[in-house]
Amino acid sequence: MLSDDPAGLLGAEALRPVSLKLIPARYMAGSIGYAIWLVLIIAAIVGTVLTGWWWIAACGLLPLLIMVQSLLFTPRRVRAIGYLDDEEDLTIASGIMFRSVHTIPYGRVQSVKIGEGPVERRYGLATLTITTAAGGGTETLPGLPKAEAERLRSLLTDRGIDLMAAL
Repeated sequence: MLSDDPAGLLGAEALRPVSLKLIPARYMAGSIGYAIWLVLIIAAIVGTVLTGWWWIAACGLLPLLIMVQSLLFTPRRVRAIGYLDDEEDLTIASGIMFRSVHTIPYGRVQSVKIGEGPVERRYGLATLTITTAAGGGTETLPGLPKAEAERLRSLLTDRGIDLMAAL
């Protein structure tokens, strides 16, 4: 059983969660994929009934498992995403089984981009994409309300400019 207890998540003690509107947004964004998986499952059932070959039904188990795990774990995956804008850096954490925590010093930020697709726009959400200097790494923070994404973009660029000017 996976717990939402912050003590069980690496770096989760002081993180701000992303918007819970990301859960229905991810369901809506995946609806075409769910429809395709459902067609494959129905095709496997019909194929088994028409031919009597049991192994065709077994081929329908994989799409069923993929669809069920996606539907069940999406809320938990969203609740595992968090961020913290500290005095000197931004920390982004995500993941359930494989937890990753990335700390981005403001002085390393090269660019900050706010993106929103049609589904995110419908739910009033945005994705913040941060490109860093050393190695050109890119971090994304999905599920932010638009106002919070704008605030973070402004914070990152202002503090980044201040730190670069101090060098």
